[in-house]
Amino acid sequence: MSLLRGWRAKSERSNEALARNASSGPRKSDIDVPSKSKAVVDTLLSTLEIVADAVPIPAVKLVVQTAIRVIEMCQEVRTSLEEVDELRERIRSLSVVVVQAWSGKPAEDITDSLRRDIEQLQSDFVYIENKLKDISKQNTVRMFLFKTANEETVQKCLRKLDWSLSKFELSHQVQTATNMNTVLRIFNPEFRQESTARKPRPPSRSHIFYGRDELLNRLATRLVPASVGETGSKALLALLGPGGIGKTSAALAVMKHNVVQERYGGESNQFWVGCAKATSATLLLDILYDSLCIKKRTGQTLEDILAELESPSGKPDRQSYRLLLLDNFETPWNADEEQVERILRDLADIPRLSILITMRANQPPTDQEWEVEVLKPVDAEASAKIYTKIYPNTSEEQLCELLDAIGHLPLAITLLANYARTSQTTPVELLRDWQRDGPDILSMSDDDEDNVMHKSIKLSLDKPPMKKSTHAMKLLTLLALFPTSVSRVDLEKHWVPEGINQSKALHVLSKTALVELTESTAFVIPVIRSYILRHTPDRDFADTRLRIHRVCCSLIVDHGSSPGDPTYLADKQFLSSQEVHLQSILLDATSESSADVGLEILQALLTLSWHQCYTRPRFDLVKHTLSVSKRMKNAKYEAESLVCYAEMCRVLNQFDSAIKRVSLAHDLFIAMDDRVSAARCSIKLIEYNLFNTTSLEEHLSLAEQVRTECSADDPFGQALCDLWIGETYNKHSMPLEARAKLEQAKVKFEELGRRVELERCLDALACSYYSSYHLHPKLVPDSLTIALHLANQALELSIQCGRGEYQNHNLYNLTRILKESALYDEALERALEFLKLAKSLGDTAGVGDALREVGDILLRTGDYVGAQNALQKALVASEGMPASGFKDMEICDCRILLGRVETKLNFTTVESMDRATQ
Repeated sequence: MSLLRGWRAKSERSNEALARNASSGPRKSDIDVPSKSKAVVDTLLSTLEIVADAVPIPAVKLVVQTAIRVIEMCQEVRTSLEEVDELRERIRSLSVVVVQAWSGKPAEDITDSLRRDIEQLQSDFVYIENKLKDISKQNTVRMFLFKTANEETVQKCLRKLDWSLSKFELSHQVQTATNMNTVLRIFNPEFRQESTARKPRPPSRSHIFYGRDELLNRLATRLVPASVGETGSKALLALLGPGGIGKTSAALAVMKHNVVQERYGGESNQFWVGCAKATSATLLLDILYDSLCIKKRTGQTLEDILAELESPSGKPDRQSYRLLLLDNFETPWNADEEQVERILRDLADIPRLSILITMRANQPPTDQEWEVEVLKPVDAEASAKIYTKIYPNTSEEQLCELLDAIGHLPLAITLLANYARTSQTTPVELLRDWQRDGPDILSMSDDDEDNVMHKSIKLSLDKPPMKKSTHAMKLLTLLALFPTSVSRVDLEKHWVPEGINQSKALHVLSKTALVELTESTAFVIPVIRSYILRHTPDRDFADTRLRIHRVCCSLIVDHGSSPGDPTYLADKQFLSSQEVHLQSILLDATSESSADVGLEILQALLTLSWHQCYTRPRFDLVKHTLSVSKRMKNAKYEAESLVCYAEMCRVLNQFDSAIKRVSLAHDLFIAMDDRVSAARCSIKLIEYNLFNTTSLEEHLSLAEQVRTECSADDPFGQALCDLWIGETYNKHSMPLEARAKLEQAKVKFEELGRRVELERCLDALACSYYSSYHLHPKLVPDSLTIALHLANQALELSIQCGRGEYQNHNLYNLTRILKESALYDEALERALEFLKLAKSLGDTAGVGDALREVGDILLRTGDYVGAQNALQKALVASEGMPASGFKDMEICDCRILLGRVETKLNFTTVESMDRATQ
């Protein structure tokens, strides 16, 4: 097992010293005079050399002696070879580990295998020492000329060390794992976590938390095991129990435990994922995607999550330890066991990713090797503390009997104490109410595990404030349909029917602790929500559910405008803010195979699918929409779902899939005798085929065939044909021919008021003038000026229309035009703006294009190293695209530019050599 899982400094002071050195950056004083922190650590090594004499392996002392020499040599060459810093710190930490591991051990405990491992490590240290000696002997010129070779030598030393360590087993390595993670994060940027600014904040830890100290220590030990087995680099811990037992509170508390903080490095490596709203596998993936701050976007959400969580460079032992809390996991598990199990297994296969789940269950969700902790109620003393903390003025009479009766469940205690405080009810009165139903309901057996919680909730439901309110129960039933908190403004504006006094009803629900209220939101906690959904009689629930479905559909349709429409920007913002609720309600209305799905729900599903296509494309909802349309045998919505699906594929650069699905849609429209819609599909085929390596003749033949499908009295269809024929000429480097068609289309779009298509046309015209600059400069002398004007017009229009994808392309065109105009500062500014937008949209192709443009601009301005760095990143982005001819062209263009940069770099190197030898 690799020692990279077990490095540790001798003391916390050592690591703090290392951190201060790393954060301050290299200074001349660091080279000439050792810093205080460096002196502390190097003095530590000298001390360890003495301590090593007590270890019954002579090679241990040799390891430390060699380490000191190597560290000194690293210090000598670091002025010209900063990469040795990682090597230096790794060797320093390993030396400490070696001495710690064997100090004080009796000779009989040292196996021959361990002796050989130590001797191999010493041999590797000597090898590294010799290599660094060779480097240190180089003069300044040779050091410059052989910088790359020297860097490769250091990397080879690191690899050699890693290979030796992979066989090196230390009994001490688990205890030392956390400090090694600290060293890795300090000295190797590859292991630094990105900003957690977008991470959802976990629920606030309750300030009323008694009787769980022993539990927390036990959980912390399980999350940070004392020995390392096959899966020792991670833990799978299931925190189970009935509703209201305090699983979430315990999970949040253990994540703050000192032992857990030490292993997982604080908030940057700890992720809370609230699963209460994940009422399907699809919603679970979306929640994981957002909670883990995933940026990769291919339309396959699970693959995107796994790709970003995998270890860097395929080296799991170089990854930081991370902890993922999946809270209220029973919601997705009960919704779709098969799909959720696959997601959970894939996550559990990621090295060094520990998973902690909370579930209302007695068994973990899969047959994996889970550490299981079934929570028990708190003890009598802790129960009384919780109750009296909430209601300090309560009577003590029969309080213990009441707490015994309700099973000492934390949530039940909280509900009753809050109710008693707001209604001034005594424990005697509360106990009398419970005794009406008999003590057998408090059984904690498997069959009745939820009964205590249900009776606690029912007690609140049956109390006078709820009985006296005609609206509270109706509002509670309505709120239970929402998987997460709802804006109180939105409730009043959209969801609560007329005749219900929302303010009074919320006041009652808050008094009985059935709803959590903030100044702006209302939320039914998952346990109570589950009770309401499962135990409200259908005759009382049916009308509410049907009304919510109708309101949902109405809201989606009312905000279902398309890019370019006057209200689109506001509608997009509204749908994005309500998307989780709207999707959850639509899935509730359509997931049952026996559900009778009406046209209004089909339209809402399709509209929300288009919204996702325009914002962040992912396939789950549109696939569901297509499936429901087929199930209802509605050919119209099946065809329209296929068109939306195809457009998503096109946005995600999956052009073959786009062509396949839009062709199916075309055939369905033909079968329905909807010639206009079929013609629109054919026009889409022209667009999608532009990204394939098809000849000009084939492209034009398809375009002319499509034109015949469009009716002569369909000016919009004819204009679209002109647009894509013009784009076809652009693709085949025929700008003059392109311009003729595009000018015709532009006039028609202006007359029709089609702003999105006009923006596309302006963008294509800018491309044609840009091409003319290269191909026909004398025919159009001011082609770049015209192209720049058109590109700016297109960008302004795309911003107004709200289609980020088109804005991306406008910025790409502007960057190229400014670059050719030698306006490099402006070009670089636009390129960086392009890069930022592409990243925010998850547009892999856009990221590659933006980085390639940055590289080209830096190449033209003489920053060859910066250009090389940008182009290498561009190549990585392009290689991550789905297979297509378009991808091949992107990679080819990038490699051509990289070749030019490398030529420049080599030429610069030769020039430097010549000057140095003169």
